[in-house]
Amino acid sequence: MKRSIVVLALAAVVAAAGCERKDLGRTGLVNVGKHTWALIASGPTSVEGLGANSGFVVGSEGVLVVDARYTPALARELLEKIRTVTNAPILYVVNTHYHQDHTWGNSVFKDEGAVIVARPETRDAFVKYSPIYLDFYRERGAEAFALIADVRFVAPDTAFADGAKLDLGGVSVELRHFGPGHTAGDAVVVVPKDRVAFTGGLLTNGYHPNLGDPGADFDNWLKTLDRLRGLRVRRFVPAQGLVCGREAIEGVKRYIKAIREICVDALGKRYPLEDVVRTIAMPGTEGWLQPNILPFNVQAVYRHEIPRVVNPDFALDLPIEFLILDGGGDRKMGYIRWGSQSKEGYLEIETQWKTSSSAELIVQDLTDAISRYGQLGRRLMTIERTRRFDLPDGPAVGATGTWKSMEMAVDPGKGLWSWIMVLRGGKVYVIQCATDAAGDAAKERRNIARLERIAETFRQAR
Repeated sequence: MKRSIVVLALAAVVAAAGCERKDLGRTGLVNVGKHTWALIASGPTSVEGLGANSGFVVGSEGVLVVDARYTPALARELLEKIRTVTNAPILYVVNTHYHQDHTWGNSVFKDEGAVIVARPETRDAFVKYSPIYLDFYRERGAEAFALIADVRFVAPDTAFADGAKLDLGGVSVELRHFGPGHTAGDAVVVVPKDRVAFTGGLLTNGYHPNLGDPGADFDNWLKTLDRLRGLRVRRFVPAQGLVCGREAIEGVKRYIKAIREICVDALGKRYPLEDVVRTIAMPGTEGWLQPNILPFNVQAVYRHEIPRVVNPDFALDLPIEFLILDGGGDRKMGYIRWGSQSKEGYLEIETQWKTSSSAELIVQDLTDAISRYGQLGRRLMTIERTRRFDLPDGPAVGATGTWKSMEMAVDPGKGLWSWIMVLRGGKVYVIQCATDAAGDAAKERRNIARLERIAETFRQAR
């Protein structure tokens, strides 16, 4: 696929975000208001905390910390910075969202007696995903894991609803929630006296924003950015990047809209996701930090948009662990692929459809389709059994067998497959199932039986 397919012709995705005072345009400890300080990360590396910013607000009775940083060592560095300003007790820590670079230092402030506050969605996601992230870093190797080896998971103690106000003694701090955006539980921390807001992951400045969280909601994220613009705030402390003004809001909005437009266009033309990821370009983001996140963002947005763009007219009873991997087309002709990876192996189910003038299907129709699929060169398909049977809403034909990847020269994948073909409402649907359990025949038999049960829940939407 040519690069021009997915390059959005934008003059610029982002304008440089402006700060109102020259001394705000730097990293380290930055005084952003009479009562408010930001600790701006020096860079995007793990040692620097993955670029995540934090901060604190000081009142006569105590301190509120905004985000606890990536590691206990970095959290202790933040605590040392606080102690250069005040010896007042740490009353609260607000987690703007659950991501590890904002929460894994919670234990340091919990030991100081702080109450950790967040949205309920943030608390739930912290408990669910933190062990998974820790295992991921452990598997990356000793060097990566060494930075976080002493992390002690401390979840938020208390949750707030749509808003809350905390009094630090002469200084009030407002917590706002505008619905899901960057994550399901985004919190915005506003210091009205100083006209400062900490935005969490809703806003970045000179960094690629992270669009890949399972709880992300792009429509509401854009609305929330407009609401941030409407706050009586002069300075924003973004999740990553320098303290900034409203210009950074427009940059993130353009970024989200650009990726969505690219993905929606590619989906309608049935371009494979891997081609979109490989060829995408984002004018105006040259020099932005963490560019490695762009392919990740494209995958996330592409998969998020598939149900809306493709708008399938059928349903399958898919377990929650099956995630959309790829898709494209429209109601007349298209496909959606789901997958799941666990200790039982890899499971995949894909439904393809197109309009058809056929009055009836025979087994030969299915074997012909399998033969054409094999000629594409992805998998060598061996048919072991064919059958005709009935589903609750009508007849179907099916086949099962073994497969072997033809795309991997070394250690190719292999396993079992099962296909079902149905003719409904002037369309032919093919439900393809496949599993790879690294040669464990018993697991593969269990997996394919499970996939067939899912496939047999196929029904046209009414």
